[in-house]
Amino acid sequence: MTKKLTINKFVESTTPIKEPITKFGGQPVWLETPAWPVSVSWEMPMQFVCQIDLRPLFKCDEAKLAYIFLTHASFEDKDKFFDPDVIFPDEGENAVIIQPGGVLLVETEELKTGPSLYTADGENCEFVLVVTEAEDPPFITSEDFQELPSAEREKYTDCIYGNKLGGVPYFFQGDEWPDEEQTWNLLLQLNTGHDLPFYLNLGASPQLMAFVSEELTHGRMLVQDS
Repeated sequence: MTKKLTINKFVESTTPIKEPITKFGGQPVWLETPAWPVSVSWEMPMQFVCQIDLRPLFKCDEAKLAYIFLTHASFEDKDKFFDPDVIFPDEGENAVIIQPGGVLLVETEELKTGPSLYTADGENCEFVLVVTEAEDPPFITSEDFQELPSAEREKYTDCIYGNKLGGVPYFFQGDEWPDEEQTWNLLLQLNTGHDLPFYLNLGASPQLMAFVSEELTHGRMLVQDS
C-alpha cells in the first residue's frame, strides 16, 4: 500500500502564507536561493501553482519542499494564449523544483516572486488544504488492469481516482511515467477541469500529475487530457 493524502477541500487564506507548508497560490516560500523556472518558448517566468511539504509523504531528514510551476497565460491573456507543450514532462514548459538540495532540470532565474494562481475573476488567491490520510493499493499497469474483472477494475479506479498528494497515479491514457530510467513517486494528482477554486487552463478535461524522484532530488510534471 502507498500512503496518500486525499484533498477534501481548498481553504482560502486571508493573509499571505510565509511558512514552508503545503499551499496553492500566493508566492513560494523559498528554502534556498530562489530558482524561478523560465519558459523555454516564451522566455518568461512560469506561473507558480503550489508548494508541497514532502515530509508527510516521504522520509525526509530535514524540511523539504517541492514547488510546481507551469507556463500559463495571465488573466488578461487567458482566452488567447495556451502553450500545448505544457502537458509534456521534458519540453521546458513546466517544472518541479525541490529545495533544499534539489537538481535543476530547467532554466531558472533568481526571482523571489512572480506570476501565480488566480481565480476565474482574475483575483490573486492562496489556499491551504484539508486532507485525509489514506492508502492506495499497489500500482497496476494498464495492461494488467484490462485483465481484471470489471468489478475489480471499478474498485481500483474508485480508490486511486481524484485529487490527492502521494499515492499511485490514475493513468487514463496509458501508463505515462516521466521516463523509464528511474523510479518515480507520485507527488500530486489534480483534476484541473473540475470544481477548483482557481483557474488553470491545461486542456479540455485535464489531469495534472507531478512526480518526484526516489532520491527526492528532482521532479517532473505532465498532463493527461481526454
